[in-house]
Amino acid sequence: MYTIVDLETTGGKFNEESIIEVAAYKFDGTSIKDQFISLVNPQRDIHPYVEKLTGITSKMVKTAPKFHEIAKRVVEITSDSILVAHNAQFDYRILQLEFKRLGYEFSMKSLCTVILSQELLPDQESYKLGKLSRSLGIPLKDRHRASGDALATVELFKILLEKDIKQNIIKKSIVEFPGESMNSLFKDTIENLNNDVGVFYIYNKHKKLIYIDYSKDIKNKVIKLFTSKKFIPKYVQNNFKSIKVHKTGNISISVIKALNEIRTLKPKINNNIDPKIFYKTEKPDLISKLKDFIITFNGKNENDKSFIFFKNEKFIGYGYFDLFNNINTEQKLNSRLVKVNESIKVKNYVFRLISQKKYKKLLTLSEIYKFSDIE
Repeated sequence: MYTIVDLETTGGKFNEESIIEVAAYKFDGTSIKDQFISLVNPQRDIHPYVEKLTGITSKMVKTAPKFHEIAKRVVEITSDSILVAHNAQFDYRILQLEFKRLGYEFSMKSLCTVILSQELLPDQESYKLGKLSRSLGIPLKDRHRASGDALATVELFKILLEKDIKQNIIKKSIVEFPGESMNSLFKDTIENLNNDVGVFYIYNKHKKLIYIDYSKDIKNKVIKLFTSKKFIPKYVQNNFKSIKVHKTGNISISVIKALNEIRTLKPKINNNIDPKIFYKTEKPDLISKLKDFIITFNGKNENDKSFIFFKNEKFIGYGYFDLFNNINTEQKLNSRLVKVNESIKVKNYVFRLISQKKYKKLLTLSEIYKFSDIE
């Protein structure tokens, strides 16, 4: 038995959101057996963007039940079932958050139809619910309202069930919450890790990359990943087979490298990087003033350094060097450069590094090219 769920929330800061609408459909694989739909009074303001997107206003939810008044019904309709949602890590996190406020631990097996669609419906132009529904001919009424999106997810899930003929893909994609014990594979993996700064890559038994993350203490981060009860960590735990570590020497290069490789390598899941580090940051005046320059950081060991490179006021990429005469010509510098696509997240992050002076040195290219012995 499954419960297909969709939630609309107030928006706002991460882990401060509240539910404003819930829709849940109990589904046996063929037909809907029960349903629950309700607006919810969040007892806080709804973000203007959310009001515009959903059409749900503060006035509409003013007389709606508060979450604690519908919590029992949510537990009833989700009991003895697997929670299914499109981008399930979001809906699962919000339910956990609401129940935590009531002093109750919400935990159930879960499935994400985004992950399943990527596996069972390859080569789709987009896996967003609206575009995917149009591509598959699924009726989608009341977009960005809980009931409309949940019903579209029901129809999508029917297609996915039919596509998974042997039921292998759906079975292996269920995120389970078996308890606190750590299996021997996890223990052996942790014992072989060090407290390095860098990026790590998680692979499943088919040697397929499923997850990328960064940390200033990789061993500690992986321990948390293997013991967390949240959706994405549980998916990693259930599909983990091996790990690869790339040491970077400092957290700034780790973040940039992880962002770039998540975008280019497209691991099966990743929504994990702390959004706080990507808050919109205005372009520092220094960039327009200097135009061509590098900023440096610690390297992978005591003898080398890392750098990020700006040219014509644009962030180009990062690299490593031992002495400045390794990069004292354009050809030398480019030979050590790992180019990075300047996404909005990367741009905001490097702007913050410069604004807050979170680097060791800043040098213009004219300084580097002119003096090969700068240290």
